[in-house]
Amino acid sequence: MDGTIGETFGKRFVMRQAFNPQEMVDCLQRQINVKQEPMQEQTFYWTLSDLAESVDGEWLSSLVADEEIYFDSISTDTRTLQPGALYIALKGENFDGHNFVAEAVKQGAVAVLVSSEVACPVPGVLVEDTRIALGKFAQWHRRQMPVKKLIAVTGSNGKTTTKSILLSLFSQIGRTLATEGNLNNDYGVPRTLLNLRPGHEYAIIEMGANHPKEIEYLTLMAEPDIALLNNASGAHLEGFGSLQGVIETKGEIFLGLNRLHSPGTAVINTDSPGYEYWQASLQDLGIKDVRRFGEALQADVRLQNFSSADGMIEFELVIGGQTHAVSMTVMGKHNAMNAAACVAVGLAAGLNWEEIRPGLINFNGVSGRLQKTKIGQGWLIDDSYNANPESVKAAIDTLAALPGASVLCFGAMAELGETTRQAHEEVAAYAFQKGIKRLYVLGEAARVMPDIFGEGANWFENHESMTEAVTADIHNQTLQNVLVKGSRSARMEKVVQGVLQSLDSVKNHNE
Repeated sequence: MDGTIGETFGKRFVMRQAFNPQEMVDCLQRQINVKQEPMQEQTFYWTLSDLAESVDGEWLSSLVADEEIYFDSISTDTRTLQPGALYIALKGENFDGHNFVAEAVKQGAVAVLVSSEVACPVPGVLVEDTRIALGKFAQWHRRQMPVKKLIAVTGSNGKTTTKSILLSLFSQIGRTLATEGNLNNDYGVPRTLLNLRPGHEYAIIEMGANHPKEIEYLTLMAEPDIALLNNASGAHLEGFGSLQGVIETKGEIFLGLNRLHSPGTAVINTDSPGYEYWQASLQDLGIKDVRRFGEALQADVRLQNFSSADGMIEFELVIGGQTHAVSMTVMGKHNAMNAAACVAVGLAAGLNWEEIRPGLINFNGVSGRLQKTKIGQGWLIDDSYNANPESVKAAIDTLAALPGASVLCFGAMAELGETTRQAHEEVAAYAFQKGIKRLYVLGEAARVMPDIFGEGANWFENHESMTEAVTADIHNQTLQNVLVKGSRSARMEKVVQGVLQSLDSVKNHNE
C-alpha cells in the first residue's frame, strides 16, 4: 500500500507501488549477486543496515526480505555508477538526483538513499537531507577504519600542492589515501572518506571553503588527528567579506581535533596573516600540541637560504637545531614553504627526517600549478588551475626570478566581491614593479589592468587571440618566459595548450 509505514523484520519500511514481476526478479537477482560478493576475499562492502543506522533514516522498500542488502560502492551520478552501488539522490539549486533514481536502478544500483518518497523497485533509506546523510555516513565509516593518522589540510593557497606533497611523503612509508582532484567540499570530502579501506595507514583530506562554517562542517565530519592550516589570504572574499573572515573560517579546521583521538596536533604558519588569532584559538580549544613552520625564529620547522635556478628550488630547513638541505624539481619560494608545512606534519605524525626526505625529493609538482615546460631559452609555466591575489603575486615572484624577458598571461580573478577592481589593479602594479616585460589579460574584470601596467600590456577578447600574440613573441625571441595564470573560470589552460601545440607544429615543420 503506497505511503503506509509498517514494521517488517524489526525495520521500518515505507511501502511503494508494485512493479512488474520481471523487474522485481531482476532487482532481487542483483541483490543476490552483491550478497555473494562479500564472501570473496579482499572485497569491501557495506550493509543497508549500516547506512540506515548511521544516518537515522527510515527504510524505503517495495521488496520486503529478511536478508541483508549489501552494496560495495557509492554513486551520486548515474553516468559513472557501477553495478552493486548505493545511489544517493542529491539535490542542488539546479539539479535533483531523485529524477534519476530509475536510471540508477537500470545501471545496477542495489539500493538508494533519498529525501523524497519515490517509486523504486530496490530497497532504500529515506532521510530529510541526503547531503547531510552523506556526511553522517562518511563520519560513521571514518570511525570504523583503523587508519594511523588522518590529516586535514586547508588554506587560501597551496592546499592541493601541499596535499600532493603529503601524499608523496606518506606513500613512502605506508598505504595512503588522498583527496582526488578538487573534491574538497561538502560533497567531495565525504566521498573521499568513504574511499578509506582497512588497509589504509594514512589519509590526507583537503578541505576548501567559500563561506563561513564550511570548514567546521568538514572537520567535524573527518575528525582529523593532525590539522594543517597552510595560510590565509584574500581569496573568496565575496563569500567571507574580509580577510578576517577568511582567517576565522580557515581556523575552523581545528574544531575537529581531539574528538576521535587525543591529543590532536595543529600545524600553523608563523608568517601568515592570522597566526596570532590561531594561536589564541588553539589555546582556547585546549589544543596543546602545536607545530609551527615558516621563516620566523619561533618556527619549529624554519625555512632559510632559499634559492632557485634552472627550474629547481634549493633551501634549508632548520629542525631542532639541525639544518637539512633540500632540493626539489618545482618552482617558487611558496613551494619551499609548502614543503616546510609538510615536514611539520610528518614530524607530528611521528616520522623522522630520513623517512620524510624521500617524499620531498620525489615530488614533481601538480598539473596546472607552476608546471614548467622548456621553450627555447626560457620556460612556459602553467599555473592556470586557479588564482587569487596572493597566489598571483607568488607566481609573479617566480617569473621575475627567471633570466630573460617575461610575459604574464592572466585570466581575471573571480569571487572577490567589492575588492575585484582593486585586486586586479594591484596585480598589474605588482607585475610592473617586478620587471615583467609584458602583461596580457583576459576577462572583463581584467580590463583595468593595462592602464595600470602601461606600455607592454594588452587586453584580449578570447584565448585564441592571446595565444597568437604570445606565440609570435616567442617566435620573434622578444620573450623567453611565459607564465599563464587565472581563476578556474578563466580556463587559461587553453592558452597553455594553444602555445604548446603551436610550438610543436613549428618544430615538426622544421624537422
